[in-house]
Amino acid sequence: EVSMLLIVTGLISLMHEIVWYRTMTTTSRVLVHFFSLLLLILLTATVLASGFTVTAETEIDTKAETMPPSFPPHWGSPPAAQTRDLVQLPGEYGRGSGTLRHWILEKMAEDDAKAAGAATKWPDQDLVGLTGDEAMAAVLAGDSNLLAQNVQIVPHDAMVTMDFREDRVRIFVGDDGKVARQPKHG
Repeated sequence: EVSMLLIVTGLISLMHEIVWYRTMTTTSRVLVHFFSLLLLILLTATVLASGFTVTAETEIDTKAETMPPSFPPHWGSPPAAQTRDLVQLPGEYGRGSGTLRHWILEKMAEDDAKAAGAATKWPDQDLVGLTGDEAMAAVLAGDSNLLAQNVQIVPHDAMVTMDFREDRVRIFVGDDGKVARQPKHG
């Protein structure tokens, strides 16, 4: 329909340029101008109506793209002040600002660190407060090169030699039988 109106309007415009138009009577010229204006109004109305439809669809699509993604609740709220750039966000979060991207990367790194921390073994695992036997089991599980006879449970105020041996770990326990300070090689 729109293409037909464009063709008709183009033909009418060409009529103004052809030679026989100059030979037309004044009444014929008025009629040509009237029909040209009428077709131009119809064409404009059709184009505007189709333009509004496209705009409405674009707005719907834009709203669908900018729907805020659902972040894990333990992350809290995303930053309120963000840059006005548009970048690909990590994970399945779509697109957003560079500020939001940085925030998501930080939260993902925190989650990864917590997950890795849950599986931490000695010597990175804090053994203070465990019983001597629990600490000994953790030390042996954390370092497969240690022999059980080289892991010693001693009172925190005991006298020990000052020599350093890489294959030995001393676990100093308090009067209550709990580890008083973090065990280490030596």
